Amino acid sequence: MNMVLPPPSSPSGLTPALMKLIDVLEEENAVLSQHRLFFHGSFTDRKNQALRELMAAQKSEALSLAAQKARPLLRHLERALHDNARLLKLHITAVGEISDIIIGSLRAAESDGTYSRSELSRGC
Repeated sequence: MNMVLPPPSSPSGLTPALMKLIDVLEEENAVLSQHRLFFHGSFTDRKNQALRELMAAQKSEALSLAAQKARPLLRHLERALHDNARLLKLHITAVGEISDIIIGSLRAAESDGTYSRSELSRGC
């Protein structure tokens, strides 16, 4: 899904920072879309680092000129962020539903005496 966009006409620190953030988001989106298991913390760390680089690039450049030249990348970033938010919400909802099922099963097991404290204390 990594879309290769031409760099702006002049070199910019904003462009590599935007591209790095887009790459991380698209990689995470692919993993989420494919329902693969992964350690989410690594994506969070990489997104945070990319955002720090993006903020540093914004401080070091004339923002309006840099943003004008990076407009295609900014539109691409907007789409990647929208997809990322949608996919993360789906996964959070799914985790909540699974948690509810587990909690319901544990409560049902407790209520029918399967795992009652008296059974456990007798060593059964």
